[in-house]
Amino acid sequence: MKIHFKGLNALRFYAAVSVVVHHVMYNPNVWYGLPNLPDTVGRFFINGTDAVHLFYVLSGFLITYLMLVERERTGTVSVKKFYLRRVLRIWPLYFALILATALVLPLIIPDFKNPLSNPVLTALLVLFQGNIAFILYYPFPPLEHLWSIAIEEQFYLFIPHVGKSGAKLVKVFITIIAFWWSLMAITGWLMPDNFFTILITYMRYDCIAIGGLFACAYYFKYDVLKWIYHPIVGGLSFVVLVVIAIFIPEAPSIPYTVFTALSFGVLILNVSTNEKFFLKLDHPWLESAGNLSYGIYMLHPFLLLIFLSAVHTHMAEPIYQFASYPIIITATIVLSWLSYRFFETPFLKLKDTFKVAR
Repeated sequence: MKIHFKGLNALRFYAAVSVVVHHVMYNPNVWYGLPNLPDTVGRFFINGTDAVHLFYVLSGFLITYLMLVERERTGTVSVKKFYLRRVLRIWPLYFALILATALVLPLIIPDFKNPLSNPVLTALLVLFQGNIAFILYYPFPPLEHLWSIAIEEQFYLFIPHVGKSGAKLVKVFITIIAFWWSLMAITGWLMPDNFFTILITYMRYDCIAIGGLFACAYYFKYDVLKWIYHPIVGGLSFVVLVVIAIFIPEAPSIPYTVFTALSFGVLILNVSTNEKFFLKLDHPWLESAGNLSYGIYMLHPFLLLIFLSAVHTHMAEPIYQFASYPIIITATIVLSWLSYRFFETPFLKLKDTFKVAR
């Protein structure tokens, strides 16, 4: 029997487009000192940081649930197959983007300042240490966003070994969350603005672990589910998403991030597993759009950089402000579809051969 959580692809798509909108609005300022774009569509989408945290909770939920099912069916977790699935999903487009930055952008953008001319930065990105690169070298368009991929890859270096060991994942995730929250509080208090403090703050392993906790709650049918599925609790999780989109342009604090990550977990469980939940996201077009979410996230800075370099100086400011959102969002979705259809799909088909829990 195939495991499918309805609505998760729709949430992925929403999170991916939210990141695009956030970067279209703010990155021109960071990269070229241009004014931030007017917030004409931003209030329909959550800010980029919260969108990444939603990705983390989603990823932690799904991968943990699949590990639990695999352990139930086979008695163990195949670490080798786990890593092969991650490699086939993440690495092809990840390294294709790095190669395109090194080889294609210098041909398209005059005087392109190639971040990969820095060997240390290149090594950090190739070794999935983009979070360290982000702190040391930001900005380095169009590869800055690889910091979030690095954090997921680092987390998944150890979690399949934990799953294979037969350890109680609930206790493991609670320990990770408690340790990380304590570490962020202590470092923030003792040495604010220190490199290590900033690094810890970006490494939101707690968000991934929160997703894992919600997966455990669903898999083991814990009593807390009756509270998660309560109409008021589920409704409030959606209200939190709406309030973030309308009123919060940037994630303001660590307690805020903790609260929103928990709200995302409640929303994920209700959307994907609660038949009585009012928000239905299992529409075919949203399912298909969700398949493009990784490509949307990875490719949009590449297109945005080309657009700004080629178009901005040749376009009147009001027209540029009006055209940026639809052009970048549409071009990103089109390129992501092409990438998914002709580049990613062969790797995904190969990835499916290593699935244990289906």
